[in-house]
Amino acid sequence: MGIVKRHILIYLVFMIVKLILTLCVVMLLNAPDAVAFEATPEQDQLVEQGVAFYDDEEFAKAKAILFPLAKAGHAKAMNYIGLLHYGTSVFPNNPKIECDWYERAANAGYPNAMYNMSICFDGNGRPNDPEIDKQWLQKAANHGVVDAMINLAWLDKDAGEEYRVWMNKAVKHGSVYAKVSLKLQGYEQDVPNVHIQDTLCVYIRILLFDGGFHLCD
Repeated sequence: MGIVKRHILIYLVFMIVKLILTLCVVMLLNAPDAVAFEATPEQDQLVEQGVAFYDDEEFAKAKAILFPLAKAGHAKAMNYIGLLHYGTSVFPNNPKIECDWYERAANAGYPNAMYNMSICFDGNGRPNDPEIDKQWLQKAANHGVVDAMINLAWLDKDAGEEYRVWMNKAVKHGSVYAKVSLKLQGYEQDVPNVHIQDTLCVYIRILLFDGGFHLCD
């Protein structure tokens, strides 16, 4: 075999090996890290029992049900274990660990955990980072979390077009607060059917007593 042919053959072998290695790297990068957790109906039912205990402030009972499911990878359970790290005695109050659980739940696709991650990046368990805060708000809003839509709206401090877009999305998801807010900001044409009782509810329960955005829904 001539020298030129030998060099060509070596070059072709080198290019084939390089192509194979590149394909292997691409496959590894796109491969899932682990098998996704798929909850059974029985596990989902257990989580709802744990959530009911949480809502009733029976935190020890909530932990007993939710913690094993969270460790197994149940997204909603992970979010509630994060919540149990704030203001309860069943876990030490630790904002970093709290946000770690929210992050796991958010990465598993749980929308409310995405919203909670935005709160984390407001300097609560994570560094204060308005840009990352907004990114999590957008993820949560795109998954239907009304509080995230309203918070995104108020990032538009001039109550301009971005405010209007997000508030209208919140209205479509049933938010009375967003409906009243649009009217007060001069967008009556967007919300022609605002009742006086809705306005009073927003003024008293949400604005005066600093309640949650959902209290009038």
